[in-house]
Amino acid sequence: MCGIFGKVGSLRERDMHVATEMLCHRGPDGQVHKTYAQNVHFFHARLSIVDIEGGTQPMDDEGLAIIFNGEIYNHQELRTKFGLTGKTRSDTETVLLMYKQLGLDMLSHMDGMFAIALFDKKQGKVFLLRDRAGKKPLYIGVADDGIYFGSEQNLLQKIMRPSIYLPSIAEYLQTGMVYGKNTPYKDIYELQPGHRISIDVENLSMSEQQQWWSIEPYYEQVLELQEQEALALLDEKLKIAVKRRVESSDLEVGCFLSGGIDSGIMAAMASELKPNLRTFTVKFQNEYDESVVAKQVAKYLNTNHQELEVSYDKLTNDFESIVRAYGEPFMDDSQIPSYYVAREAKKHVTVIINGDGGDELFGGYRRYVPFAHSFFRNGVVKGASKAVAPFLPAPASKMNMYNYLYRLVKLSSRNDFEQYLSASTDVLFDYKRDYKVQPEPSFQTLVARNFSKNISGLRKIMLTDFQGILPYILLKKIDISSMQSSLEGRSPFLSKEIMEFAPSLSDNLKIRGGTTKYLLRKLASQYLPAGNDKLPKKGFEVPIINLVDKDINPLLKDYVNSSDCLYKEVIDPKLVQRLMNGTLNISKDKRAKILFSLLTMEIWYKNQKQV
Repeated sequence: MCGIFGKVGSLRERDMHVATEMLCHRGPDGQVHKTYAQNVHFFHARLSIVDIEGGTQPMDDEGLAIIFNGEIYNHQELRTKFGLTGKTRSDTETVLLMYKQLGLDMLSHMDGMFAIALFDKKQGKVFLLRDRAGKKPLYIGVADDGIYFGSEQNLLQKIMRPSIYLPSIAEYLQTGMVYGKNTPYKDIYELQPGHRISIDVENLSMSEQQQWWSIEPYYEQVLELQEQEALALLDEKLKIAVKRRVESSDLEVGCFLSGGIDSGIMAAMASELKPNLRTFTVKFQNEYDESVVAKQVAKYLNTNHQELEVSYDKLTNDFESIVRAYGEPFMDDSQIPSYYVAREAKKHVTVIINGDGGDELFGGYRRYVPFAHSFFRNGVVKGASKAVAPFLPAPASKMNMYNYLYRLVKLSSRNDFEQYLSASTDVLFDYKRDYKVQPEPSFQTLVARNFSKNISGLRKIMLTDFQGILPYILLKKIDISSMQSSLEGRSPFLSKEIMEFAPSLSDNLKIRGGTTKYLLRKLASQYLPAGNDKLPKKGFEVPIINLVDKDINPLLKDYVNSSDCLYKEVIDPKLVQRLMNGTLNISKDKRAKILFSLLTMEIWYKNQKQV
């Protein structure tokens, strides 16, 4: 785990100082810069986890050089399978050895999270490679004097000083994310998950992004498995994924343990491999508390358990720095608890296993239920919803039956794109007339493509979540929040084997009746105390209304009322004023979510001007 930076082209000495300064939190154990072929510059900031003595990067051998952010969990298996012999125990060297033997075909064999820059002197090319799910980020900057690449947008922005790409800002306000290869900047691009790109070293040209892996074929087929057979296969594949992630480390590996089934299964499987496994539960002061259930599970599994006390007492001081770390507008309010949780966990371990990806691959969200039952495809329901929806008052509270029914009616009355957004990010997509700039259409194009596929409604929304919200919001949040504290998070649910198995399971093994994550709950009943498999999903529930109306309200007013706000260039300022004074007919929860999104955008905007 680390931070990487590089350039094909001439490099200023100042750029290396900036890289060292801005990537140190990703790699506090050492920073090294090397130059190859006069104009290929690789910089690596290392967080030492595997082969602490021998895994220094950049690593080079026989005309090849590599910098690598991430982990290849099955690298020892690959050495055995392909008869590879190296000088170190490092997974970085395994990648070099694999490339020598297989070229880029090596990617299909690798189980891991990675962002790789690999220089092949013979071919005269630098290859940039990103993992299947998008766990590890990689950004590319195109300048007159060459091509930059690095782990964080803040770094490239500080070096390149690009102008802002307003259609991406409009897309963020509309969908809650900047999707695909675009970023909020002109001339800076994101290498998409499961994609690769090549840079010609001689003429400084870059290929188009090429997809080397896609989850779509796995959603387009259905495995005809009986429940017990599917359960046995899931158990086997998850055990392999957990084993790799526990054993591929020279440091102690801990495990987050919440009251939910995903982390519970992870902890149970890890504790079988590692007696006295260290598990951690988050306990927020004056907020929801899952520590009681987690403590029961830890006792049942006989783990070395510890509660992490987290307080928001210093949030007003920390808030802007938390937001600035993302290098782009970021709407997910759980970035706040994620930051504090990572900070506390790092005091005890450097590597931690989590349950990320379980909901997206096995059907863990309540919003999946109506899609599983074709509720929105019923013509009578759709017609009635369109007639009734405009007259329904906004719900006063998020946690009641009226809110659920209200959202169902609203969802059913919309087209596919609006329906998807309403069921997921639920921000400013309703106000088309208020946009001064047309939103970048890349995510809308993805939704249209997925929803036109000849697959079930459940598969359509789960596929879209995996390609959109998972990498561009959830995994981005986990990467930034954890790496701010130099903490590595490992996600067995996002293993190669699980990602190529779970999508093809029949829908009734994911949603059955009103039960979410059906097959995972069956598995949980084999590993966790009786009754834990029936617990509802819980996440980091941030008291967003109270946060916006009280804790960060002075900050919100300062930014929104500033004379040089970015939102004024993208949407009608009158809309924002209606949000601020509470006269827009939307729920309090949605209002707070939108204002939070606007505030994080304005903090980012001010920061990128000052950096």
